[in-house]
Amino acid sequence: MQRIIFDVLLFIFIFLLPWWVVLILSIIGLFLFKNYYEFLFFSIIIYVLYSIPEYTFLNNSVYVYLGIIVFYLLVQYLRRHIILYKNELSYKS
Repeated sequence: MQRIIFDVLLFIFIFLLPWWVVLILSIIGLFLFKNYYEFLFFSIIIYVLYSIPEYTFLNNSVYVYLGIIVFYLLVQYLRRHIILYKNELSYKS
């Protein structure tokens, strides 16, 4: 139930708050909830709403989406190796 409330509030905050506040909140959600795939969804929405369309090589949407996915995977990897989460993983296995 907490995850649903967090997602609804984050979706509303996308339209009310600056993009960087919503991005920080969604990164916090990555650490609070297990398998927080909504981060990918919210990051793509933020990119689509707030990006300025410049057609350069490095500003291609493919690279931004790839960066979002790599960041998500990196946080998931780091989450497994942070000391605070080790007890949670050893308890579940």
